[in-house]
Amino acid sequence: MYPTYLERIASTAEKACALAIDQPKDPHAREQLFDALAPVADPTFQGDDPEFAHLTSLFSQAQVWAGIVRTRITGLQIDKRGHPAIEAIQYPARDLLPILGDLRRELALKNDA
Repeated sequence: MYPTYLERIASTAEKACALAIDQPKDPHAREQLFDALAPVADPTFQGDDPEFAHLTSLFSQAQVWAGIVRTRITGLQIDKRGHPAIEAIQYPARDLLPILGDLRRELALKNDA
């Protein structure tokens, strides 16, 4: 995938993640996050270029955390128990947010080069 496209995916997911953290009870924010994380959780979300070799760990971490958040959102949609389940989404989303930010910044540096 191209660095610009990867950066756009990371940026969109980062914004959706921040929104879901700030508005944890908003079902629309969770839906946006679920949709924005789909390409991040996809195994093809990685840089094919050898210049991205140093980002392999960030791509892998983002994929794992995105999968966790999406699974928890799906569980909340099925369960509807409320507050404890919302926190189950918020905590991994907080862990994912800095990873997405780091990835976006690194990809932006590659685009500027």
